[in-house]
Amino acid sequence: MLGQKGQEAAPFELLVAIIIMGFVIFVGLQAMDQLNKQKCYNEINAKLEEMKTKLETVVTERSPQQINFNLSTCFNPNDESIRIKDYSEPALCAEYCGSAKNLCTLLQYYYRGEGSFSIRKCLNISPDTVFPYTVGTCPDKENHDLVDYRDEMSQGFYLLINKTSVTSTYPTVCAYKKGI
Repeated sequence: MLGQKGQEAAPFELLVAIIIMGFVIFVGLQAMDQLNKQKCYNEINAKLEEMKTKLETVVTERSPQQINFNLSTCFNPNDESIRIKDYSEPALCAEYCGSAKNLCTLLQYYYRGEGSFSIRKCLNISPDTVFPYTVGTCPDKENHDLVDYRDEMSQGFYLLINKTSVTSTYPTVCAYKKGI
């Protein structure tokens, strides 16, 4: 009779232990999911920073740049987009470029899937920079397609060449995407 009370409480204690363990596993999985999302965000941010640096280099130093534009494997590529866009909003320019310019150029990444987000980087290039997408200003390159770099860009390998003429008042950059 003395030991029966402990035996009656054992199933209840086991149930409480299972509930607590389930909660701990749930919280652990949530933490791992958040960590994975942050890792993906950091990878994309690093790729954008690399792309920003190469774009600024081709415009300012006039040296050709190759960009391997392949984002993380975290998201569906159909839900991702990237583009270069000019803004004439001083508050937005101040937020991303650090000064209240009347006009600024931003490199923008968008993820439109579940948990959508965007990343913007200030490009220190002239908003008048032109990316021609027809042959004429830009020579034809074998195994490469001339693309409008201000349009939504798809993932792949790009070659950027500064073709600004001596008499031009704005930078001209030819953007080629390597054909498959």
